[in-house]
Amino acid sequence: PLDRDWSRRGAAASLRVASFRADGVPFARELLIYTHSSPPPIGFARSIRAEGFARVDERGTFVMTIKSSRLISYQGALRWWQPSRWNRALAMRLAAHARAWPEEVALAQALALGRGERLDDHTREEFRRGGTYHLLVFSGMQIAFAAAAIAWVLRWFLHKPRVSDWLLLTFAVMAPLFIGPTASVSRASIAIGLYAVSRILGRPTSLENLWCVSALLRLIAAPTDLADPAFHLTYAGAGALLFLGRTARGRWVLSALAVEAAITPLTLWHFRQYAIAGSAMTILMSPIVFAMLIVSAAACALPCDPLFALLHLLREVCAFMNDFAAPLSGYLPRPPLPLLVLAFGLAFVLRRRPPLAIAALLLPTLAAAWPRPPVPLTFLDVGQGDAILVRDRETLLVDGGPQPERLLALLADRSVRRIDVMLLTHAHPDHCGGLPAVMQRISVGELWLSPRRLRGPCATSLLAAASERAVPIHLIRDHDRCSLGGIALTTLLADRTFRRAPENNSSVVVRLQIGRRRVLLTGDIERDAESELASGRPARQPSGVPPGGVYALQADILKVSHHGSRTSTTAPFLEAVAPKLAVISCGRRNLFGHPHAAVVRALDAQHIRTWRTDRSGSIEVTFPNGRIAVHPQIDTPPPRF
Repeated sequence: PLDRDWSRRGAAASLRVASFRADGVPFARELLIYTHSSPPPIGFARSIRAEGFARVDERGTFVMTIKSSRLISYQGALRWWQPSRWNRALAMRLAAHARAWPEEVALAQALALGRGERLDDHTREEFRRGGTYHLLVFSGMQIAFAAAAIAWVLRWFLHKPRVSDWLLLTFAVMAPLFIGPTASVSRASIAIGLYAVSRILGRPTSLENLWCVSALLRLIAAPTDLADPAFHLTYAGAGALLFLGRTARGRWVLSALAVEAAITPLTLWHFRQYAIAGSAMTILMSPIVFAMLIVSAAACALPCDPLFALLHLLREVCAFMNDFAAPLSGYLPRPPLPLLVLAFGLAFVLRRRPPLAIAALLLPTLAAAWPRPPVPLTFLDVGQGDAILVRDRETLLVDGGPQPERLLALLADRSVRRIDVMLLTHAHPDHCGGLPAVMQRISVGELWLSPRRLRGPCATSLLAAASERAVPIHLIRDHDRCSLGGIALTTLLADRTFRRAPENNSSVVVRLQIGRRRVLLTGDIERDAESELASGRPARQPSGVPPGGVYALQADILKVSHHGSRTSTTAPFLEAVAPKLAVISCGRRNLFGHPHAAVVRALDAQHIRTWRTDRSGSIEVTFPNGRIAVHPQIDTPPPRF
């Protein structure tokens, strides 16, 4: 069944459905559909039928990829009396003006109709930087605005309190039908409905009671909300305002601080992000967003250029305010879960003493901000891709995996605030995808790139980010060297293009010297490049160096090439490297079957202890007293070699 519209992300279109049937078998699970073709317009269709390859990704989400729009068809039609049809009719009315006002139409659809899937990445990121993204999409705030307007007009202006109560109850029932039963809309509608029922029945109530009962009713209807970040943030923020802010006797600064102290540790826990000015910006921007909501509603009724121009002006004001608050946002590690539970428990016990309760809520954030000692070598679990973090007095990041947010979260967990050298082995999305976003949000000293086969959308995005942030670019040559504190880096790079798999075989090979130990990072090189390295034939032999001396491949730790593909890790190459430890970076349930069984057998035959990110998560390696100690995220106690 269809309850959303297609969302465009670059060249791909995606659609989320709440449940589906596959080969006649019903699944009460969300499905995410991807296609690189242009899907037909949904119109008033009730359901979608699509043919594609469906699987469960490494996060446990059902995902389906559709190769062609010819494999997509729509079935049924919404009836004229269904509120969801009215919503779509208004969205289509606005969409007719999307060519002239693309961002403003998407904003109007999000604010007035709850269709946040139409927002572009630039607008989303603009509001996230200021900690005000929750104002951007239809949520409890819009429901509260609409309910307040109904109550004000009927109760205080027209003096019709009984009509106001019944209309509020009707509104609480109709809102989820019109917008869709999203968690935030349902929570706000339940609270408004309870308030209206108590007024109709003449029963006394309070905001604290509404807060508690609405939370219980929502959890009875949707128990999975107990682990939902939006549920946590909504009720923590409202609870802090009710139980701490109201006892602060009108001290607005203390109320805002209470909300921020309650929300920040939860955003760190779920997203590793914080926005210190988020609560203050929410208070300051709420009137502007309310004005945007009114303009958006007017545009739904009468779409015209003056209304879209006014919406554009209000959006620019919000963008300026978000930019002003952006320096107070950033990334930090997750706070410890026991400390998080303890802090909220203490805050509840101390709720009648707001300063002490706020101090208790600040403990998890202070713990997250406490600097953590750097780990020399970490193979980050970025899914089906590569990302290796090397740290001493300076920081090196080799590749960035496919998912920006995942990479940023992993770096935040390790308190990475600056990257001195960012090195890309080759421009495939599973190695390059996360780097542009990291460059946008974390200080980068220098970007190392190979000029060979540097092409494609990811390479273009990375170069654009480097240009925007004025990051110097170093073009890698064979046998380039640099020192990162006590770690020495050497690059190995072929001087020719291989006929087979030219992008993979052009990967930069990185050799690290960490104390007495040597590490070899091989990118995605395949058997052709491995053969050239193992034979000792360098692309360019530096003068005064014995043949093969510079290219001696022996290493204690090997990052297995190409995620354990059978096209790499040949026997001669393994013999030349002779590692004690091998690490395979690949994603759980990946489509390629990595690592290949033949590669695993070859490593076992050489008695090489092998670790895999798909099984062990991120793998940290330390070197106490010259030994090698492996600390997997998920595994038995670390072995020592």
